[in-house]
Amino acid sequence: MIKGDFKAVLWDINTDNIAVLPPEFVIQRVLSYGTIGLIIASIKENGIDTVKKVFSRMKPSAIPARKYIYLKKYLLI
Repeated sequence: MIKGDFKAVLWDINTDNIAVLPPEFVIQRVLSYGTIGLIIASIKENGIDTVKKVFSRMKPSAIPARKYIYLKKYLLI
């Protein structure tokens, strides 16, 4: 995935440090703040099982309610 894609969800991180971030942290940010396209790209890069594990450990309040329901019922089933 292109580093520029992550700027929207990693606005507070220096772009040089994005490559060394733990994948779980990046996935959490993508799930919370990213678009569906960015979530799908994250699934392709990290695998559906990894994204599901991170999603299941997150608090529902960390993701907007409508997005959480969509992810839970349709995208990450």
